[in-house]
Amino acid sequence: MAPAVDAREVAARVGRNATARLAAQVGARLLSLVLVALVTRYEGAGGLGRYVLITTLVGLAVVVTDLGLSTYMTREVAGEQSSAHQKLLLGSLFPLRMALVTLGAGVLIALAWSPLFPDGNRNLFSLGAVSLLPKAATGILAGFVNGRRRMEVSSAIDVITRLLSLAGAVPALAAGFGIPGVLVCTAAGDAVGLLVYGAFLRSWDLLPRFTIAPTAWRVALVDAYPFALTGIIAMAYRRMDIVLLSALQGDAAAGEYGAAYKLWEALGLIPASLLDATFPEMARMARGPRGRSRLRTFFGRAAPVLLIGGMLIAAVGAGLAGPIVRLVYGELETYGGAIVAFRLLVWAVPAMFLYLLNGHVLYALGRQRQVTVAMAVVGVMNVALNLLVIPRWSTLGVSVVSLLSAWLLWALLSTLARRGLRGGSKTG
Repeated sequence: MAPAVDAREVAARVGRNATARLAAQVGARLLSLVLVALVTRYEGAGGLGRYVLITTLVGLAVVVTDLGLSTYMTREVAGEQSSAHQKLLLGSLFPLRMALVTLGAGVLIALAWSPLFPDGNRNLFSLGAVSLLPKAATGILAGFVNGRRRMEVSSAIDVITRLLSLAGAVPALAAGFGIPGVLVCTAAGDAVGLLVYGAFLRSWDLLPRFTIAPTAWRVALVDAYPFALTGIIAMAYRRMDIVLLSALQGDAAAGEYGAAYKLWEALGLIPASLLDATFPEMARMARGPRGRSRLRTFFGRAAPVLLIGGMLIAAVGAGLAGPIVRLVYGELETYGGAIVAFRLLVWAVPAMFLYLLNGHVLYALGRQRQVTVAMAVVGVMNVALNLLVIPRWSTLGVSVVSLLSAWLLWALLSTLARRGLRGGSKTG
């Protein structure tokens, strides 16, 4: 195939996948914000705090029990040309993923009924633990579909599950079922998504025969664990502030910060979607002829674009913080702290865009352990500072720490990525 033709095909594929992921993530985030707003209106600040805390712990459990398998699945499927081998890979790794999440759900239920959690939240955490099962199943299948570069399929299924969850949550909240009703509806939406994935696999003749393969499992886990460590640290780094705020200042403070944090996360969807779609091409680029030079050129062009875009979004978000919070969460009597927090957090958006770019470059160069170390350093600093500032400054303090952490992570990853792009042996 001629290079020009290949470049056009790659550009078209990246554009299609990026558009699909962007549309799906924007849609999913908007649906999530609608759900958060409904929880706020029906359950108040305390209910929102409990909901944010439970979903945070569930998110942590998903990352921990995944052990990097979803990312590993995407990479291996993308590099495997044979559909038969792809089917065998799914057949061996899907049971491993479900075994790990079942173990994790059991541990979470045991913790929920231990003295660590208050009596009133035990049933909620148990429901959250059960919801891990369908969420993990759809996650590993999304990794498989993304490896086949059919991100429009995984993106559409993600939106479908969110729509179904919201459609069930609205009457559940109105009927007085509260947070437990929302959790049940979320799990039901993921279960429907699992059935949809099964239908697609059957239509592609890729529905596998599941096998117990200890040798293949060991190989996969050894290769996947750096991705797992990075994912666990990243999730903890982004979520532990909510857990600490809830523990030290209560549900209302966690609700205020969670409201601002949800909006901040929504702003990062555009570059995140683009980089997710581009990553397989970046990895192939790094392994091809003149790979480091081509990747360096891409990096040099992408970084200023992302920085300018992030700064523009941050400026608009800071200026419109009050109207945005009012639009999403209603009256501001109990959410004045959310406005201040959002005005601070929004200036971490440019840093988030840049550290995602630098992290993907390091992944493409095979230096994922460097990303893990950098995130561990920032995570330790984040927790230590939060323990110092939360008792005195509450939501304001945790927002400042999050802002500083984002820019520190960019500084560390940027140094490592530029060093890697200049050449030298792979050390990741």
